[in-house]
Amino acid sequence: MSTTTEDEENPPLQNSKMFGLFKNPDPGFTQTGISMFATFVLTNMFVYGVSGRAKLAYALSMVSIPCAVVLSVRDSQKDYEKWKEMRLLRLKGVPERFMPYKCKYDWSEYDLRKIREEK
Repeated sequence: MSTTTEDEENPPLQNSKMFGLFKNPDPGFTQTGISMFATFVLTNMFVYGVSGRAKLAYALSMVSIPCAVVLSVRDSQKDYEKWKEMRLLRLKGVPERFMPYKCKYDWSEYDLRKIREEK
């Protein structure tokens, strides 16, 4: 078994899932996808159950997708802003329970990947 070293001739392998579209997703990406799918399905079932019209149910379900995405992305952005505000407190070593805000997601890995991409 031979090992290769990384140099100009042997660059490190890059994982390009989905053609590089989701290279550095934020921690709220998964919840946004689940929210979008669940909103579509539940809206479709509710409208079809009430009206019995499949085309109307599908159309209203499609309209609900942008609403779910906008709300999830806005929530993630607000959470990231709160997390950035508490950066100094984390650097000082303040425990999580004494922080002024409670963040939904852990943005530390996201920030590290963002810094690496900028270099």
